[in-house]
Amino acid sequence: MSSHQPAKRIPKTLGTDAKLIGPYTLTDAAVALFPGVVVILLTQILLPSSFSLAGYPIQGLTLPLAAFAIGVGVLFVYLTPEYTTSLDWIMLMLQFRRQDRQEGHESAKTHTQIERVYPERDVLERQDGAFLAFVQVLPPPMALATDEEWAAKATAFQDFLNTAVTFPLQIFSTTQAFPVETYLDHYRERRHDPDVKANPRLAALIDNYVEWYERDLAARQMTIRDHYVVVSVTPSEVRFERESVLDTLAGIPILGLFVQAWNAPPIEIQRETMFEALEERVRRVESGIRDIDGCHASRIDSGAATRLVSEFWTGEEIEYGEMHEALRTRPLVGGTR
Repeated sequence: MSSHQPAKRIPKTLGTDAKLIGPYTLTDAAVALFPGVVVILLTQILLPSSFSLAGYPIQGLTLPLAAFAIGVGVLFVYLTPEYTTSLDWIMLMLQFRRQDRQEGHESAKTHTQIERVYPERDVLERQDGAFLAFVQVLPPPMALATDEEWAAKATAFQDFLNTAVTFPLQIFSTTQAFPVETYLDHYRERRHDPDVKANPRLAALIDNYVEWYERDLAARQMTIRDHYVVVSVTPSEVRFERESVLDTLAGIPILGLFVQAWNAPPIEIQRETMFEALEERVRRVESGIRDIDGCHASRIDSGAATRLVSEFWTGEEIEYGEMHEALRTRPLVGGTR
C-alpha cells in the first residue's frame, strides 16, 4: 500500500519543537529576539548615521533600544497563553485585526463566550478567564400579595445585597411558553378510559374544559419565568487583594502588564483558588436568598448552565441529549506549555 495517500496524511510533528529553557522553544526565542533585530536593522541600515534622537546620535542608542525591544519580546512570550505558541498567538492577533469586526445574526449565534466547562465542579469558564456558577432562585407566589408584602420582600432583598454581597452579581431571567399540549394531554388521554366512555356527561365536561383552557391560555399568553443569579470570579480577584497597592498598580496601562506577569501564580494554583473563591460566593448567595421568607435557591449543574448560555446567545431552544456525553472534558491533544 502506498504511503502517500492524500486521505491518510499524518503530520510529521505535533508539538515536538525542541525545548531550550523549560517549556520555551526555539520558536519562542526567535519571537523574543525579533523586535531587537528589527531595531538594529532600522538604526544601522535604514536611518542615516547623522540622525539623532533627543540630541543623542542614533548609533549610540542602538543597543539600549534593542535591549528594550528584546525585553518587550520576552514579556510577550512569557504572557503567551498555555494552549498556544507565541508565534501562533501573533498570527491570531494579526488575523483578528484583518478580519471583519461585524458579523451577521446567524454567524454571531455561534459565539457563546464560553472557553471551557468543568462538569466535575459545575463551573463555566468565560473567554476572559472568569469562572461562572449559576444559582436558580424559586420565589414565593406573589400574585395575591399585598403592597406591604411586596415591600417586605424588596427590603429583605436589599438587605441581602447590602450585607452578604461584596462582589459583582448578574441576575438572569428566562421566559418560555407554557407547555399547554403537555398539560392537556392528560385530559385527552382520559377520553379513552372506560369510565369516561361510559359517561357522556363526563366526556363532554372534559371536552369543554380542554377547549376553554386552550382559548384562555391563548388570550393570556401564559409563560413560565425562571430566575438565576450568576456568580463570577475573575483571575485578577485572586491575584491581588481588592483595593490593595498591587491591585492599583495592575490597573495602570503597560506597567500593569509587568505587575500582573511578575505576581501571577502558577495556573494550577490560580485555578484551584478561583474554584474555592467561587464556591464560597455561591454559598453566601444561596444562604442570603434562603433567608428571604419563601425563597429557595439551589445551584444548577454545568449541563443546565451550558444550555442556558447557549440558548441566550442563539435565541433558540437547544437539546444536547446526554449533557455529560456532549461536553468534552479533555483536550484532543494532551500536554501543556
